Amino acid sequence: MLGRYKDAVERTLPRLAVKNGMVDIDSVWVETSIPYDILQEILTREDLVLPENVQRINTQSRVGRGEHRGRSRRSRRRKKNKVRH
Repeated sequence: MLGRYKDAVERTLPRLAVKNGMVDIDSVWVETSIPYDILQEILTREDLVLPENVQRINTQSRVGRGEHRGRSRRSRRRKKNKVRH
C-alpha cells in the first residue's frame, strides 16, 4: 500500500509550488489528502524520487499544530447604539 502512496506523491511533486528548492508537507497533503503520518513516512524514504527543482521537503507541518501566519486576530466587541427614551 505504501508503494501506491509513494507513486502518488512522486506524481504530485512536480506540480507543487517550490520555494527556495523546498516543498512543504502541507502542500503535498492538500494535493494528495494522504494522512500526515503516512506522508511523513513516505517523504523521509531514501528511494523517493524528487524532481530537479526540489532539493528538500519540509516535514514540519504548520496546519497540524494549528499555527497561523501573519498577525493574530482579536475579537472585537460591537458597540451598542445608545437609545434615549
